[in-house]
Amino acid sequence: MKKASFKVAALTKAALLLLTTCIYSCDTYSIKTSEIQQQISTGQFKTASDLADQNKFLRKKRNRLLYYLEKGKIEHMAGNYALSNTWFEKAYVLVDDGIKTDAAHAVAANLTNPMAAPYKGEDFEKVSMHYYMALNYFMLGQPDEALVEAKRINIKLLQLNDKYQNHKNKYTTDAFSQILQGIIYEASGDVNNAFIAYRNAEEIFSANGNSYFGVPMPDQLKQDLVRTARTLGFTEEYNQYIKKYNLSPTPLQTSDAEAIIFWENGQGPVKDQIVVTASGAGSFFYGSYMEDGVVHDILLPIPFGTNLGSINAIAIPKYNRSYSYYTKASVITNGTEKYFQPAEDYYAIARQCLQDRMLREAVNMAVRFASKKAGSAILGEIATQALGKDGGDLVKLGADAAGAITEKADTRNWQSLPATISYVRIPLENKPQNKIVLKKYGAGNVIDTDTITLPYKKGLQIVNYFDLGRTQVLPTVPTDVKADSPTATNPGKEIIVKPEEKYAVKYGKWTDTPEGISYKLEYFPQQNQDKTYWGKKVLFKTNSVKSVKITYAITDVPYNGKMKVVSLDEFENLKDAGKAKDTYYYLTDIIKPGTETPGWYPAIQEKADVYVTILKREEL
Repeated sequence: MKKASFKVAALTKAALLLLTTCIYSCDTYSIKTSEIQQQISTGQFKTASDLADQNKFLRKKRNRLLYYLEKGKIEHMAGNYALSNTWFEKAYVLVDDGIKTDAAHAVAANLTNPMAAPYKGEDFEKVSMHYYMALNYFMLGQPDEALVEAKRINIKLLQLNDKYQNHKNKYTTDAFSQILQGIIYEASGDVNNAFIAYRNAEEIFSANGNSYFGVPMPDQLKQDLVRTARTLGFTEEYNQYIKKYNLSPTPLQTSDAEAIIFWENGQGPVKDQIVVTASGAGSFFYGSYMEDGVVHDILLPIPFGTNLGSINAIAIPKYNRSYSYYTKASVITNGTEKYFQPAEDYYAIARQCLQDRMLREAVNMAVRFASKKAGSAILGEIATQALGKDGGDLVKLGADAAGAITEKADTRNWQSLPATISYVRIPLENKPQNKIVLKKYGAGNVIDTDTITLPYKKGLQIVNYFDLGRTQVLPTVPTDVKADSPTATNPGKEIIVKPEEKYAVKYGKWTDTPEGISYKLEYFPQQNQDKTYWGKKVLFKTNSVKSVKITYAITDVPYNGKMKVVSLDEFENLKDAGKAKDTYYYLTDIIKPGTETPGWYPAIQEKADVYVTILKREEL
């Protein structure tokens, strides 16, 4: 009896270890760092940097690469270019030296999920740091160093791809990096190499049907190509591109001072997961899932001797496109409006890099699956000896279930990257200050404006401007915003706008719901010309002893079952088509016991009135 009790105790301890690991690993990376992203989205970069230092998950040794990348990007946005490059250099050294997975981490990853292993970065993340290092160096007045970093993007992509024996990356070159090289060469006065870089970018687009990873060939690239060809006297190439793209004859450059404005819009794609429940057939594990309306098959080799058991689950990482408030933007200078042209779409690149990696790592996923099955078989055998066959079968079933629960995809990713990067090229007048008006187009025919001032300076200037959500456009801004901050407009007195009393009582206090969820709302007014819009942010907490996943909607009228409520992606598509009127979107969040969870997306609505409706509740 003592022997049996000992085995049951050992069995119980093992099961508790599995379940504890499960509970610890349930959150995705975006949830674990949501507070940092919230501060970034509101321009509070110092606070965001401090929170990154304090974030226990981000500071774990296995997450060092992510910590360096997030710190580098935060300091870049704060205008601390030298400090930003210090962090990116640490990330570069880490990637270049190769991030190794030791035996202990490998075992932990196989028995639980890949987030137990060191994060090695997606390929596009490994090269994107060089884009920001190039900008940093340029802002620091070091164009030669900036050019080195711009060149490293394609060099690193080629090096990475050379290592892959099978299922090589489709993302092997980066057209935007060639455009960046051309811009930096021009800024340095090297028109010949600028032409070569522009030509390389054109060849990438041309070889891919004039569109590369969701980005059509920019008209600005065509214009830069023919302009530099004419400047150099390359008549044959000039005529070739004029004819190929049906362009008007391009005059020689008439302005001796120009500016390139990069516009980073929104926040980068969020890595999530799909858990596929599948069955074994022959020597393969087969399942399928749907993403963006397309059915994808997953076929993994089943290691020899693996007992499939009763419950099978494989977690597949996936990227979700983040919500960007603005759909397009332009600059107005000298009475002329010129639109920003897309140059990089991180969602399209991230998704392709992930799909290519998943094909290469099918065997690793199968090994993780087999390791969990082997663990449940051992627990089942111990239980059989202690409790008999029925008890052994029951414990093995429970261990299989625990293995399925702990099966999580690696949802870590460089979250502070933008959704898209666009650019525009404008001439500057020979006067002390050139005022450039940025015009940004958002939901519901909303147009926001901002003004940046550029000095006249011969040559080519570069400006990096970003919108992480919706810019708060007011005639004046709070006095505590620094004038040289990347998000500052015109310093002055703060204008305070409040909702009328009957709506204001809904904000700033906790409200309980029948689902055991409590929420608290905050608001921030957004002024667009003569109209005020209301941004609504929500905090959640739960009285449950377990983590809870909720699906919810924020509406400005009482919710009813006849309302049109769609996913955020569907809402964006309807908005782009001008069909989003009277339509709302639903969101999901995971709420942990004892914590206050900030909702990810603020709703921007015309009415100050607000209603939060829990559409679905699931205990994890």
